[in-house]
Amino acid sequence: MRQLRLFIILAFLGAGHLAWPQQAATGWLSLGEFYELVNEHHPIARQATLLNTRGDLAVNLARGAFDPKLVSDFNRKNFDGKNYYDIWNTYVQVPTLLNVDLKAGYERNKGLYLSPENTVPVDGLYYAGVSVPVGQGLIRNERTIGLQKGKYEALAFENEANNVLNNLFLDANYAYWWWYENHMKREAMQTNLRLIRQRFEGVRQGAISGENATIDSVEMLIQVQQWSNELREAELNLQNSTLLMQNFVWVDSLDVVALRPYPEDSTVAPDLDSYLDWALANHPDLKKLNIESNVLELDRKLSSDQLKPVIDVNYNMLFAGQNDLEIANYDNNYKLGVDFVFPLLLRKERAKLKIVKIKQQEYDLKITKKNREVINKIQQSYNKVYTLEEMIDQQREMQVNYERMLQAELTKFENGESSIFLINSRENKKLQGQIKLIELEAKYNRSLGELKWATGKLYEEIGGVE
Repeated sequence: MRQLRLFIILAFLGAGHLAWPQQAATGWLSLGEFYELVNEHHPIARQATLLNTRGDLAVNLARGAFDPKLVSDFNRKNFDGKNYYDIWNTYVQVPTLLNVDLKAGYERNKGLYLSPENTVPVDGLYYAGVSVPVGQGLIRNERTIGLQKGKYEALAFENEANNVLNNLFLDANYAYWWWYENHMKREAMQTNLRLIRQRFEGVRQGAISGENATIDSVEMLIQVQQWSNELREAELNLQNSTLLMQNFVWVDSLDVVALRPYPEDSTVAPDLDSYLDWALANHPDLKKLNIESNVLELDRKLSSDQLKPVIDVNYNMLFAGQNDLEIANYDNNYKLGVDFVFPLLLRKERAKLKIVKIKQQEYDLKITKKNREVINKIQQSYNKVYTLEEMIDQQREMQVNYERMLQAELTKFENGESSIFLINSRENKKLQGQIKLIELEAKYNRSLGELKWATGKLYEEIGGVE
């Protein structure tokens, strides 16, 4: 009987050394490495890269309004065998940021019935000049505003790409820590069940030899059956969590089943103030609203400028040939024009400006509301992380006490003052506490990911989109 007790005690003492696997040099997957795999190969991450490319193209599209243009017009009229006129005008137009257009061209016209205004020297007429809007459109105009909108559109695409990654990594974070939780549970149950089966065999042999009561072997058999079922459930959950991991690992040569989770040190307490400051300046949802608000401000500036009259001045110097280029007569050889337009009531322009201002007020309210939501969400996530950190510390202390209680029960059993039932009860408490600690650690790390996601900076785990 004493040998049986000694065997049971040694089996329990060995549990402390076999509960966790030794770290291997290979076959481990950390959260950071997992994020890198997701960022490099996942279709949604590649879609985020495409969004950045679209942003660059949006700027190029807006810059196209400032591209120089080569224009050529040719008109001919023949009737009843007579050449009424040939009118040919070719010029290069160069827009500028100040909405001043530079223009240089060549005009050659002929015909029996050519109108006087189109009459030019036989060799044609050269001209060079500018078009200047001295009223509406000099500083703020469709082209310059369009370029600034293009730049904001590029920022919007970049922000959307970061938001896509932020949400993707949140899902990946859940998958990783569920996989970690089930992997650690399976390892703990396998190790403890192996020890329980060894102890059951010892009790069964003792019952056969008459050193132990038969009911003790039944008690141990129930313990084996109970934790065998728990192990089956843990293996099922591990299989399912591994399949979920494979939704994020788009590398055919990587076998997730053969990998083990490698949790990195995440014991550094997050700084709430720094998270709040970062979120107010960089949260994707807030940046989206701010970008749209900035675009509205551009619309307001353009609408305000449209309250001015249109006064476009066009001036072209005229040259009949090479000699005129050298001794240009600016007083006699030129073409000048002034265009003036001004709506008398300005109803359209005033209404448009008021509409833009109302939209700006709406966006100010949206931004205020979103600020409050983001701050509260971060606070909720931070409270969860902080509470779980305290619960983990408490659970670790409880594990030490569970171990003490089990060792005390083993000592009493060795002295003949305890029973297999009480030992099993202490062991169940210890193993349940061990599983609870695994669950809390996984929940803590998921909550830490939620905190970073709520802040809008989870995508920074891999440096954002490049």
